Amino acid sequence: MSKKLVYQVESPKTQSIDSVKALLAFKKVASDPLPQEVSLDGGRLVLVLSNKKDAYYTVTAARCSCPAATYNPGKPCKHSRQYFPQPKREAEHALDLRASLPGWKGPNGERANGPVEA
Repeated sequence: MSKKLVYQVESPKTQSIDSVKALLAFKKVASDPLPQEVSLDGGRLVLVLSNKKDAYYTVTAARCSCPAATYNPGKPCKHSRQYFPQPKREAEHALDLRASLPGWKGPNGERANGPVEA
């Protein structure tokens, strides 16, 4: 009976500059200057250089290793939105809250939802 190796990613890990340089050397890609992004696995994973240029954030369609994604769980960070844009949901229809409230006719015939001065 053979065991099957299953790899599960719980959360992406930020990568050091040295590890990304080693990866680029393996792929025979120039690393001077450091690229802003490195796309892997057919674009399903992107390594993005941090603003301080001290690390690469790992970005997938579901998660990112940047601090903003860590502090705002469940919300896509700017990296996720940039590299994996979500389809925009169209508003069902604009709801006019004032029109939906019960009210009465004002002195000028308009609907009024509060005290009316005569």
